[in-house]
Amino acid sequence: MIIVSTDGSSPAGTGGAIGWAWVAHGSGRFDSGGAADGSAQVADLTALCHAVEAHPGDEPLFVESGSQYAIRCAAEWLPDWKAQGWRTASGAAVQHLETVQRLDRAITARSGPVRFRWARGHVDSPFSERARELAGLAADDWAAGRGDLDGALLDESLLDVESEEVRREPEPVGARAARREESRTTPPTSGPDWELGTLFD
Repeated sequence: MIIVSTDGSSPAGTGGAIGWAWVAHGSGRFDSGGAADGSAQVADLTALCHAVEAHPGDEPLFVESGSQYAIRCAAEWLPDWKAQGWRTASGAAVQHLETVQRLDRAITARSGPVRFRWARGHVDSPFSERARELAGLAADDWAAGRGDLDGALLDESLLDVESEEVRREPEPVGARAARREESRTTPPTSGPDWELGTLFD
C-alpha cells in the first residue's frame, strides 16, 4: 500500500499565491509547487491531484489531507457531481470545477484503488507536517515571484561566480532535487503493512 500525506497553503486565504505538497510514507518521496493566484480550497484539491497523478499502478493508494473540504470533495461529493453533469444537489455549478475534474481524471486513470482520509490538524504525523512545511515554502516562493523557476534556485551571491560547474548545473532544491535523486535509484513506494480490509472494504 502507498500512503501519502498532502497539504495546501494559501497565506492570503483567497486571491494570492498558493502552494501544495505531498509526501509519501515509507519511501520519503515528495513533490511541491504552487501558483501565483488561488484559494485555500484550490491548493488542497491540487495537492490531492498531484498525489494521485504521481502514483499510478495497481497498488492501493491511501491519500490523507487536513482539509475536510478536499476530502469530502474527493470521497463523497465528486461521484454525485459527475453523475449530475457537474452540478451540486441544489443544481448550482460545482466550484473549482477544473481542479475537481482533474482529480476525477486522476482517480479514474489509476488502475488500483484510491481512498481518502481526513487527518485532523496534522496531529502526530511527521509526514503531514512536512507536507505543510513544503506547501508553505512553495506559496512563499510564488508570492515572491520565484515560483516559476522550476526549483533551480541559486543564492544571489552565486550569480557573479564564473564557475563552469555553477553555470552548468545549479544545485536544485525541494521537489526537483528529490526527483533527480530518484532518477539515480527508485526507492520502494509502499507504506506500512496495514490490513487492506480496514481501508478498502
